[in-house]
Amino acid sequence: MKKLNVFIVSQEEPFYIPKVIRYLVAHQNDNFEIVGATRLQPHRKNKTMKDWLLERTQIYTYWELFITTCFFVYCKIVYKILAKLGVDNPYSVKHIYAKNSIKEIETDDINFPFYLTQLRGLDIDVILSISPPQLFGKDLLSLPRKVCLNAHGTLLPRHRGVFGSWWMLFNGDTEIGTTIHTMVEKLDAGEIVWQKEIPMPKNATQYAIAYHTKKIMSEGLVETLDKLSSQSLESIQSPYQESYHRAPSKEQGENFHRRGLRVVTFKNAKLTLSKSF
Repeated sequence: MKKLNVFIVSQEEPFYIPKVIRYLVAHQNDNFEIVGATRLQPHRKNKTMKDWLLERTQIYTYWELFITTCFFVYCKIVYKILAKLGVDNPYSVKHIYAKNSIKEIETDDINFPFYLTQLRGLDIDVILSISPPQLFGKDLLSLPRKVCLNAHGTLLPRHRGVFGSWWMLFNGDTEIGTTIHTMVEKLDAGEIVWQKEIPMPKNATQYAIAYHTKKIMSEGLVETLDKLSSQSLESIQSPYQESYHRAPSKEQGENFHRRGLRVVTFKNAKLTLSKSF
């Protein structure tokens, strides 16, 4: 039986995406092999990094911004220095790909014709979408031999859109989870092929939820690829009611904190800065 050739489209983010990629790389087996990947910048194509930061100032307190800055300094600066001394960098997606000889294809636009031509040369069976900030166009969606799969860190169709882990807290959800679905041109739509929920952790923050949903996501992606290697994926009917969210407003951010909810605390360092799940 031929292995599935898998290509990953994600973003360069230091806290959770490296853990997911490392898990997938470590669990390659007789059923699938990662043949290439693309890392995008975390801000959306029609946005700048300034826009990305301004969105977060709407929902972070100054203290939470300070905590996040400390986390970023540790991951981005301290380990960048240590990496030059030969220390393995667990917070860099680029480093994981280089260490495991996974071919990277760079682009600023995943729907650009020349980029798609490069991907066609890899004989791709499955494209995995893991939190990329760009939408897949029709030509990219039809490129792999089998399917494009998106891993979304909420229980779809609940919390379609962005900031899913934040909205779970804001809406008072009692469970969290991850959904894997086939991709169509509509955001977070397509057929659900894998879904798992767990109870909302006690005293959860947005960062803690992100850790747990990404952990579930990693396990689900391996299970789904293993199944797809030998059979067709079956559609699952989700019991959750549909909702769609954009970035929270400043007023919603203030309401969030008045209710005693938190985006991040220093206690989250144990999960956020862990090297693996």
